[in-house]
Amino acid sequence: MPIMNETTGRTAPVSVREARDFFSRCVGLLGTRAPDPDRALHLVPSASIHTFGMAYPIDALFLDGKGRVLRAVRGLAPGRVVAPVPDARSVLEMTAGAIRRHGLRTGDRLRIVPDGTTAADWKSAARAAHGPVNVFLALLWSRFVLSAFEAWRLGGDPMGLGIVIHNTLLMLFFLTRRNSERLSLRFADWLVPILTLGAAMFLRPAEFASDGWLMGSGGAWIQAAGMTGIILSLMSLGRSFGIIPANRNIVRRGAYRIVRHPLYVSELIFYAGFVSANPTAANIGLVLFITAGQLWRSVAEERVLALDPAYRAYREEVRFRFVPGVY
Repeated sequence: MPIMNETTGRTAPVSVREARDFFSRCVGLLGTRAPDPDRALHLVPSASIHTFGMAYPIDALFLDGKGRVLRAVRGLAPGRVVAPVPDARSVLEMTAGAIRRHGLRTGDRLRIVPDGTTAADWKSAARAAHGPVNVFLALLWSRFVLSAFEAWRLGGDPMGLGIVIHNTLLMLFFLTRRNSERLSLRFADWLVPILTLGAAMFLRPAEFASDGWLMGSGGAWIQAAGMTGIILSLMSLGRSFGIIPANRNIVRRGAYRIVRHPLYVSELIFYAGFVSANPTAANIGLVLFITAGQLWRSVAEERVLALDPAYRAYREEVRFRFVPGVY
């Protein structure tokens, strides 16, 4: 049904869907990739909106209980918040330019007859959660940045500087990473990466003194090689960084010209150096678990990415996952 402007007698020929439950209002238009000038979303009840995670700007009309326009917001860009509008009972969200196109103004009284209600699916929910989750993970990682910087400042170990750079890059990429084109919804594909990431946080230096080349300078050199690879891989990956298996754009540059999972290889090299210098039973067990987790993640990611013809072509160009000529 069109939107009837009872003040001017004009109609806006758009299809209106209504979001009345909490989940649908939270997701709103976040699950959509491109604007549709023939559709609008009516949030009931609502007095404030945000556009975090949106892919395009929108127009918004804040209405009182009788449909009178209390405030009109034009061209609201992604990543913005509109504070609660006094006496507003609902919000009508449309594509940018719709307010001008349909001649809508503050004070107009609208009659909105929705064509139906909208329900948020898992894909929409994941898109809605993308921004808040990114901020949470970045804040979580800021703790590791600060602790790594403090350890490097006190110890002066060059490896400590590498860890500072590594954690800083992770924090920045958590904030800026891309939305997923396709995200795995398999429970194990979520659980394993989270457990693998968590396991690395429990690695601890050995209390006994290093003995021999491998447990001393050899282990440090292996860690340095792994850390160098991690930093180069992260810089190649850029905003396509993520934890859960997903398609966040096919990366072909830098380290990804050599093998398909250079970040995982570099991390395993680093952990191998760490456990050789700190060979406690706990560290060995954790590194074995992390290794199995990284292998799982590579297979799970390729299961999702293989649905994209561009990745299948990339896979023909770069034939090995971890080690050229081996695997």
